[in-house]
Amino acid sequence: MSGDGAKRTVPKIIAGCAVLLGLALLLLPVFEGMPPGARHALGLVIISASLWATEVVPAHLASFIFFFLALVVAGMPPPVVFSGFHSGATWLIFGGIVLGYAINSTGLGARFAEGLIARRENGYSGLVVGIGLVAFLLSFVMPSAMGRVVLLTPIIGALCDKLGYGAESRGRAGLVLTMIFATALPPCAILPATVPNVILSGAAESIHGVVFRYGEFLLLHMTVFGSLTLLLVILLGLTLFREAPPVRLVPEARGPISGVEKRLMAVLALTLLFWTTDSLHGVAPAWVALGAAVVCLLPVVRLVPPSAMIQKVNYGPWFFVAGIVGMGAVVSDSGLGGYLGEHLIRSIGVAPEQDAYNFFAMILTGGILSLGVNYAGVPAILTPLMGDLAAAAGWPLETMLMTQVASFFFILLPYQIAPVFTGMLLAGIPQRYGIRMCLTFTAIHLLVVSPLNFLWWRWLGMFSE
Repeated sequence: MSGDGAKRTVPKIIAGCAVLLGLALLLLPVFEGMPPGARHALGLVIISASLWATEVVPAHLASFIFFFLALVVAGMPPPVVFSGFHSGATWLIFGGIVLGYAINSTGLGARFAEGLIARRENGYSGLVVGIGLVAFLLSFVMPSAMGRVVLLTPIIGALCDKLGYGAESRGRAGLVLTMIFATALPPCAILPATVPNVILSGAAESIHGVVFRYGEFLLLHMTVFGSLTLLLVILLGLTLFREAPPVRLVPEARGPISGVEKRLMAVLALTLLFWTTDSLHGVAPAWVALGAAVVCLLPVVRLVPPSAMIQKVNYGPWFFVAGIVGMGAVVSDSGLGGYLGEHLIRSIGVAPEQDAYNFFAMILTGGILSLGVNYAGVPAILTPLMGDLAAAAGWPLETMLMTQVASFFFILLPYQIAPVFTGMLLAGIPQRYGIRMCLTFTAIHLLVVSPLNFLWWRWLGMFSE
């Protein structure tokens, strides 16, 4: 069998075995003592996760399969299964799809890309470093990782096109994945910069009365986790996917900014302004993105022709996000999340005077749970259990709560973090590149970054009552 044939066959075998196991869980009482709803949800997770991870079918088709099996075979309530279409994340993606099409079709993305090229004369390395820093710094002013991804992806895609990187080239994957990881993972060290952080903060306050402070959170997580994670992302972008640009880094001469580009720049500027001031006006980033999409689609504005929404726009990322949010809701509603959480907690056996073991056990627990509920769902499942865990470990409650943030950096497959997988879909990055980035990142993070952060927390006295 040729190398290419093996590459196509192995994912099919993995997906086929996973689907058979998932169907067995859906149709047969395989595990005694597990509630039927939880068993059905576990089968759905195994099937959906395997299809998303192996790409044997398109991501949106995997979501359709999940919807069908959840409704017809598992008998899940339609409001729960389709809850993804009520989620702000799904409509943020819709807005991003429209904005991305407008950025590309008007030529504004190419203009931005040429601006980046003009300022980077040291080739691929300079572009990776610059993209990584810009993607990370944007997280201080823009509260949503998904919003940052949908804003930057078309611009980085246009840059790759100008540099001559093909759809499946390593160089294109390196630039795009550097941007996605830099805007999704290091910002976990910034309190309001990611959805899981916001959910964790709200749950900690409502359940345990613990209030996180911006400065304290930044000191605890950015000093080691955030800074070294950003450095790691940039280094992986430089080493895993290095490929000299096929086209010489010389920007083309372009005329003055056109009227349509000026209108789109005004829409983007207003969108960014509303995103960065959401704490003042109270409008969620998703509805700001939806409003920007509506403006772009208005005939009088002439940014996106009505026919493009039918003939040229790719809705695959939209259905993927709806599917993964719906899967998280099914896991929660069926009781699978609580069932797995309680069993994982009992199996890890946290105990006093075992700080290192307890720390890494909690990282692995959150990471394993995220395979079923993605990272936004981890705080909803684990936070109610943190009081008992803190008492068992002999830790302050706030320390045990903060270990959930440490688990957000444990990513084995791209779909675990919706902004990562969505950015890959929007940019057309093959799954094999994303998996390589995830596995390498997680291995180095567990072996190097997490131990250093453990020592930092110990020096701060986080493990002492």
